[in-house]
Parts: sequence; C-alpha cells; structure tokens
Amino acid sequence: MPVVFAFGKVDVPDAQDDRSLMTGIAAGDAAALRDLYDRHGGQVLALCLRILRDRSEAEEVLGDVFWELWEKAERYRVDRGAPLAYLMTVARSRAIDRLRRRRRADVMVDLPSSLETGAAATTIDDGPYRDAADSERKARIRRALAGLSAAERRAVELSFFDGLSHGEIARTLREPLGTVKSRIRQGLARLRDALVNEYGSVETA
Repeated sequence: MPVVFAFGKVDVPDAQDDRSLMTGIAAGDAAALRDLYDRHGGQVLALCLRILRDRSEAEEVLGDVFWELWEKAERYRVDRGAPLAYLMTVARSRAIDRLRRRRRADVMVDLPSSLETGAAATTIDDGPYRDAADSERKARIRRALAGLSAAERRAVELSFFDGLSHGEIARTLREPLGTVKSRIRQGLARLRDALVNEYGSVETA
C-alpha cells in the first residue's frame, strides 16, 4: 500500500505507545506508520537537518527513513531499544550516507578543477561542455588511481568513493588504524602529484 508523507503536520495526541505502533507497522498497518511519523517526524527531521544543513535533502532523508521502516519493519527488535532510538539511528546513518555521497561527488569534480589553470577552469565552467569536462576529469582521476599501489588505491577508494570513515576502512581491511591513515595520506599525495603532472602547475594568486 503506498504511503504518502505530509511534512509540517501538527502533532497528534498519543493513542498507542511506540512499540504498539511498531507492531502495527510490521503487520502492514499504514495508520500506525502515520501515527509514528506524526509523533516523531519532527525530531527525525531536526537530526537530518543538523547533519546535512539542507532542508530539501533532510526532508528526502526523512521520507526515506519512514519508507524504509515501512518496507523493512522486521529489522526492528524490541531488545535493541526504544523505537525512537531506532528511528534516530537509522536517520543518522541515512543522513551521513547522503552527506558522504555529496562529498564524493564534490571530490570527483572539484579535485581536478582545483589543479587546473585559472583560465582553463573558467572556460570550462562557463561554457556548454561542463558535463563532458566533468566526465573527463573523472576519467583522469581513475587513471591517476591506477598509478597507486594496490594497498593505497584500495584505501583511497574506500574513503572517497565508498564514503567509509578511517575506522570503518580499518575494520574492512583488517588493518591497524594508523596504517590505514598513512596509506590514505600517502595515496592522496601521490594522486595529487599525478594530477599535477597531467594538468600542469597550479597557478597561485
């Protein structure tokens, strides 16, 4: 059953406790989902706003969180804590995922741009070929990554393209945190050198 979320609704009096609402959601009761949204949607939105600092994106994540709750209600377990704590955990995770995707997109486009000469960057940014230029920049980054060692490349890719934190990378690779940080730092330095060699020297003001 499709569920429509309306933002900015007025809170309604509590008719059931949150756990009862979660039970109803797991049973396919759309009214229970709406009641839980009315009760806690504002808090979830506030958390998303603090992380993303963009209302449009925060509202999208808010909708995603409650849609995920509806589609995957079986993931919630009473022994994992109160429903609100569960909601906030899911919201934080989804908002951080969105923030990481945004940052990855910025890195893919802006890292090469920062290495271009001022004149070339202005021409591309202001012209009709921006999309083609962005694709070429991404291809150049991929070529530069190929010049890294396998360990450095894996660490850099997990950081910038998969959006993992240093701690998450260390756990994924089963490597010490210090080793991971060193590989990322060295890999980025070599990546920058490769891009400078391809783009030329960076002009300074």
